Amino acid sequence: MTFRDIIEEMNKRDPAVTSGAVVGSDGLTVEEWHAPGDSQDLFALCAEAAQFFRESSRIALENGFGEGREAFFSGDQGCVFIHRVADGYFLVVVASNGIIPGRCRFLLRQAALRAQEIL
Repeated sequence: MTFRDIIEEMNKRDPAVTSGAVVGSDGLTVEEWHAPGDSQDLFALCAEAAQFFRESSRIALENGFGEGREAFFSGDQGCVFIHRVADGYFLVVVASNGIIPGRCRFLLRQAALRAQEIL
């Protein structure tokens, strides 16, 4: 199983998942997957998501919540979910507005466990 397979499986279970990537803490994608017709610029998004995740993790630590594990943000056209897989790696998943956030978080946690086995 590859990282691409893991993200594609998320899409099969919930078609609102449109793309995703395994990303290093430096913001560089290790491997990415796109649903057919998706044109999301994951390279740029992942670079920004890495910074966002570092900052949200810092805020969590400084406020006594422990090390950051997960972050989420949404816009008018979609949502981005970020979940730490291991030290220095996390999953970034992009979903359309039709996603049920709790379901996507559940799928993302399952995917993170499978990704840990590969790392």
